[in-house]
This record gives sequence, C-alpha cells and structure tokens, in this order.
Amino acid sequence: MSLPLIEYGRQGKTVDAFPILDAHAHVHFMAGSDVLPLEDQVREMDRCGINVMTVSSILALAADFARGNDLVADAARRFPGRFLGYCHVSAVYPERMLPELERCFANPIFRGIKVYQVGPMYDCPAYDAVWAFAKAHRAPVLAHTWGGNLTGFDKAAEKNPDVNFLAGHAGSGFAYQPYIDAALRLPNFYLDLTYSREHTNMIETMVEAVGPDQIVWGSDAPTFSMTHQLGKVLFARISDVAKRKILGETAARVLGIDLKA
Repeated sequence: MSLPLIEYGRQGKTVDAFPILDAHAHVHFMAGSDVLPLEDQVREMDRCGINVMTVSSILALAADFARGNDLVADAARRFPGRFLGYCHVSAVYPERMLPELERCFANPIFRGIKVYQVGPMYDCPAYDAVWAFAKAHRAPVLAHTWGGNLTGFDKAAEKNPDVNFLAGHAGSGFAYQPYIDAALRLPNFYLDLTYSREHTNMIETMVEAVGPDQIVWGSDAPTFSMTHQLGKVLFARISDVAKRKILGETAARVLGIDLKA
C-alpha cells in the first residue's frame, strides 16, 4: 500500500509512487555561483524521485541563447530520457528568434519555448512570430514573471488562446491574486509554482481558486534546492490527487509527454 504523499517528505523518502515531471529547471549556472555538474544534478533527481526535467540554460539569460540551447541539447544527449528542453529566444534580437526556434525544434528533445522579459513586453508585436511558432508546433511557452507583474504575458495569452502559457514564479512577492485572476480568465494560462520559498497557504490558495489542472511544478534547479521545492508540495494541505497533478500530470499534458514511457 502506497504511503500518503506527505509521508515521503516526513520520512525523507524518494518519491516512487508516481512519475514526477519538473516543468521548470535549468542547466549551467547563475553568474557568481558554482557549476553543478550534470552528474550531480541527475543524482539529486534520483534521490528525490524526479524522473524528467524540462530545462533551459541559464547561460541564455546573458544573451548567448544559441550556446545555451546547445547545452540543453547536450544534457539530453548525455542523459537520455532525463532532460527535455525549452528553446530560449529573446525579443531583444527579433531577427534571430524564428531561425533559432527552427534550429532547436529540429531536435525532438525540445518541447517548449522559454522567454525572459528584457526590453519588449510579452504582448509586444516582436513576440508575434514566437506565438505563431508555438501554435504551429503545439509548444507551450514558459516565461519569467515576478511579484505579480505579468509584463504583458497574460495579454499575450489572451490574444493566443491556442497556445499554453506558463507563468514562472507564480505567487512570488506575496502576489497571489494577479496570477489567480489571469488563470481564472484564461484557460490557457498556467501557474508555475517555481519559487525560492513558500509562503503560508500559497499553494492551498491557488489550488482552491484555480484547481490543480492549471498548476505546474518546477524546482528551478540548480538555482534552488530540489528537496525544498518538492517538499513544499508534499507538505501542502491539499489532496494527494492534486499533488500528483501538480508534480507531473498537468505538465505532462501541457508538454505532450507520456510519463509512463
């Protein structure tokens, strides 16, 4: 008989009751921090019970997104079945976005698109080619947001109902309501719980308001601790059915991943 999911957290056990899909993680490193070797990252995934990570490269934030995307592809090559990729593009270089997307998606390990708001807002016409590509390839788009400032990401989701939009760091800065309001208004707008800490009742509030079918989980590893990010869901006062959806089932549906395989 399987344990209640909270017991995996209490006992420090590897979660082996169902497949876990990390919908927001990284390879490479943040400036000023040490590099976490991929071998160590996979070892920690195994310890936690994380089957697959969908990753982008932190290097891409420094504008070297082509090299960053290559690092994502290399991680997937070195550890087959453990890493899938987001292709990172930037509207600061609009002429390079579509060629880079086409280059990345020639490799089947790329399942989504990652954008980071630097300069143009997400609802700026510079991103139109990205949304069109996402629709054509049925690829979800993960974006960095913070503190309830959606920087046009909800407006882009409203204009593109056939594309799934994942709002990274939903609830950060105690700003629950802007994310909840957007998700309630837009069925293609998903709340990504990736965040360095957990405020009291944040997950419970979001699940009660929106439901687990519109919430995904990510560790943001190696920037944040996998155990901390996993633990905040295991210890949340929500049903085990909701925890399973948040920790894998919802993201698998959005990313088109068969976790049983």
